Amino acid sequence: MKDWLTGDWGVKLGALFLATGLWLHAVTEHSYRRELDIRLLVDDPQPAGESALVVASELPATARIAVFGDGKDLLRLDESDFVLHLQSELSPGGRATIRPSPDQVEDHSELNLVVESVIRPREVTVALDRLETRKVPIEPATVLEAANSFTIVGHVALKPDSVTISGPLHLVQAIHLIHTDTLTLTGLSGPVELDVQLAQPSTNLLHLDHQVTTLIADIQELAEYEVGNVPVRVEGRPGAAAAPSRVTVKVRGGADLIGSLDPETDLGLYVDLRTASGANEAGELVLSPTDRLYELLEIIPARVSIVDR
Repeated sequence: MKDWLTGDWGVKLGALFLATGLWLHAVTEHSYRRELDIRLLVDDPQPAGESALVVASELPATARIAVFGDGKDLLRLDESDFVLHLQSELSPGGRATIRPSPDQVEDHSELNLVVESVIRPREVTVALDRLETRKVPIEPATVLEAANSFTIVGHVALKPDSVTISGPLHLVQAIHLIHTDTLTLTGLSGPVELDVQLAQPSTNLLHLDHQVTTLIADIQELAEYEVGNVPVRVEGRPGAAAAPSRVTVKVRGGADLIGSLDPETDLGLYVDLRTASGANEAGELVLSPTDRLYELLEIIPARVSIVDR
């Protein structure tokens, strides 16, 4: 017994492989039934003389079918060679229920297989709507935090800041903006420029013409700076002037930004006499623009007198 177990292994393995091959040949010569999941496709029709129509109902992405054929063909089968291809002739707003049948399954393989049945879905409800295309703004869903002693200058920008969306009319009309994916960045100490994915609509019936936008944020070191010799204009009384006519402004913000402020044009200080009460306007407050990208700390002096020239 021991000699048989430790004898010529080559002969024994050859016999095993031969037996296995004969078994596989016998098995693959028989016919079998196999179930597989394939793509489900419904065409967007284009009626003559009318605007484009698109499918406006949610459809399953796949269908399950049963095929019958020889074992050797079933072993070579590629599920991507099969498509359940449905067509529907409807008017806009129309709805139809289709019962898929085996003859609607396209077989792009070269195998000798027969589609026996469509197991699921048993029914597909198809609705059509007119194709709509329009551009909507992109809104960043981001949280950016600068590191200590740094600040974010201005608003976070997106390039491009809009996206073209297309799909069924009633769905496109309900979309007013597209968000980016959620993003949180902390401890920032330098400019940010990175690609961000767009959040996809909740339905696959809507399509975006691009999937990515670039987020840009200006991060600068925080600094305080005194801008001297800033002119003050007077509004609301022709011929009136401020005394003193020039002041000093203390600001805080991004070092690059406030270091480049032009006292003649960038600060725009003024006294508004259109809302003044009484004959004596001495000591009217000096006002400043509200859309500035820096923080106004102090105006020296904080009040001016009004004189007629």
